[in-house]
Amino acid sequence: MKVLGIDEAGRGPVIGSMFIGGFVTDEKDLGRLEDIGVKDSKKLSDNKRDRIRDNLGSAGDSIVEEFTASSIDSMMESMTINQIEIKGFARVIDQTDPDKVIMDLPEPDAEEFIGKIKKSMNSDNTDMEFKAEHGADDSFPVVSAASIVAKSARESHVEGLHSKYGYDFASGYPHDKPTITFLERYLDQEGDLPPETRRSWSTAERIIDQHQQNSISDF
Repeated sequence: MKVLGIDEAGRGPVIGSMFIGGFVTDEKDLGRLEDIGVKDSKKLSDNKRDRIRDNLGSAGDSIVEEFTASSIDSMMESMTINQIEIKGFARVIDQTDPDKVIMDLPEPDAEEFIGKIKKSMNSDNTDMEFKAEHGADDSFPVVSAASIVAKSARESHVEGLHSKYGYDFASGYPHDKPTITFLERYLDQEGDLPPETRRSWSTAERIIDQHQQNSISDF
């Protein structure tokens, strides 16, 4: 039986892409994931996560779906972030056509969430089994592996942006002061936000509004 785990990373940042990570393996190889130390990516140091990621190939295959900031902004005109995430989950399932899918649950109702996933899929495999649970990235090694895949992709993406702009803005989440400082300074210097900014986020809207008010005051 082919088992697929799915999780996301980068759902809430104001800077950068969201990544949907998938990890697919044969049911008989699930024990291999525990052997190489797979656990929820949030509980791993960067070095340990990278080491485990490099060993995942011995237990199965990794899949990544990326939603850029601009694509998220475009989709948010008619969708919610939950619906975008569902679309990403469905894409990963369609690519792998597993026998069983285990997912981290971002909504209150598991059955309702699974129904939304099925509607978004192109696959007509009616025998596919689904399980969605809160904390699945901690309870199921195959979802933990997917969490590592997604988190590693997000971290690599953010590090690339740090290099591109020559500034360590930390995680790109609104709660990180370096993120806000970077956006404010970039806007002051360039007259616009970086192209990797999610303009549909209230944080970005607030920074733009404040910049415009400051410009009027200066005038």
